[in-house]
Amino acid sequence: MDDKKEIQVVNNSNSIVKSDPNWKSKIELVKRMCAKNCSNDEFELFMYTAEKYGLDPLNKEIWAIKYGSNPAMIMSSRDGFLSIAHRSGQFDGMETTYTKCENGEDDSATCIVYRKDMKYPIKSTVYLNEFNKSANPLWNSKPKVMLCKVSESFALRRAFSVHSIYTTEEIDQVKTDEIKTSFEVVANDEKEKPIKIGKPVEIETISEKPDNSRFV
Repeated sequence: MDDKKEIQVVNNSNSIVKSDPNWKSKIELVKRMCAKNCSNDEFELFMYTAEKYGLDPLNKEIWAIKYGSNPAMIMSSRDGFLSIAHRSGQFDGMETTYTKCENGEDDSATCIVYRKDMKYPIKSTVYLNEFNKSANPLWNSKPKVMLCKVSESFALRRAFSVHSIYTTEEIDQVKTDEIKTSFEVVANDEKEKPIKIGKPVEIETISEKPDNSRFV
């Protein structure tokens, strides 16, 4: 028999930590601390992206990483994407499910994001075997946390049209290969049809629900 666990995390505050509007006056500090070794063009793109999505580099909401002569990569975090979602005023909660299989390698995480202005939610599923676990030790010590963060980041990016920003949890995959994931919009009255790879032995669900959402 499958062992099913549900953990409900309720967010009872609509308050958002506001970015410091003065960070734009500290360009040299931002360049030294948040976009080290970036070219002038890369830094200009970084600044444009930070302003576009309302992310504060000095508050560690967005930064750029340069690998040798490769183009700089603009980075944020799951919490950065969540901040964008909250500020939009359309975020209506999200649910994240971690499914553990017997063989361990086929474990998956699925995140469903709800918007107030959309009839159907956005869903993202990622699989543990698609990630290079040797590149970051946290993938071995905290695989659930890492995989859930990736699925949440994917879903939030898609639901709120965030482009060309990655997270540290997926950076090693982005550098070497395109991450394969399953995005789908839950449509009409069709029931969800999950991809079955191995026998699931544990399902854990985490939900975040803002005030006055459909879940309260």
